[in-house]
Amino acid sequence: MTGRAPQQQRGHERREALLEGAARVFDRSGFAQASLSEIATEGGATMGSLYFYFPSKEQLALAIIEEQNARTFRSLEAAGQGRDPLQTLLHGSKAIADQLITDAVVRAGIRLSLEQGTLSTPTNGFYREWIGGITAVFEQAVAEGELRSDFEAADLSRMVVATFTGTHVVSNVLTGRADLYRSLRVMWGVVLRGMVPGNRLDGYLADAAALFDDAQPDAA
Repeated sequence: MTGRAPQQQRGHERREALLEGAARVFDRSGFAQASLSEIATEGGATMGSLYFYFPSKEQLALAIIEEQNARTFRSLEAAGQGRDPLQTLLHGSKAIADQLITDAVVRAGIRLSLEQGTLSTPTNGFYREWIGGITAVFEQAVAEGELRSDFEAADLSRMVVATFTGTHVVSNVLTGRADLYRSLRVMWGVVLRGMVPGNRLDGYLADAAALFDDAQPDAA
């Protein structure tokens, strides 16, 4: 029994190394172009070890999407500590932007979830979960008078998730995410003006400016 814990730890570390290596490959090449041999090499593993932990490329991709989803949800939860609902979304979007710049698993997971084909059906659930989490934040914001009452929280959450996704995709295509923070400042300027009552708007616009002007990724 004394050797089981170290062995389990090594197994966990090998699996994590494979996930990180696969994320770097998927981030560079996408799902269709990524090869399992390249992933094994990137993860410092043999093909046998890769198949032991992930019997197919699809299962490996879904594991990365699941881990990405967990990391982004943890960011949103951390952003909500001591903040009101809209501040939570502002700070959460900054935290996810940081991850898109610094974390290959998050970049790969989001890229994979956007690809059509093999992964379309299983990733549908991840997007529904993400939209559902944002809906809960908006429902709280409506209850606290931070949003205009003529919007449905579910409609707003779907719109914000779609707008955030489009903003970072276009930023990546045009500038390799070099203008991501500036693009998010513009995005939030438009979104906030459309959904926040006038008596609360200036404060949230100031929050967005403080977050995204001259922003750098927060230290991990």
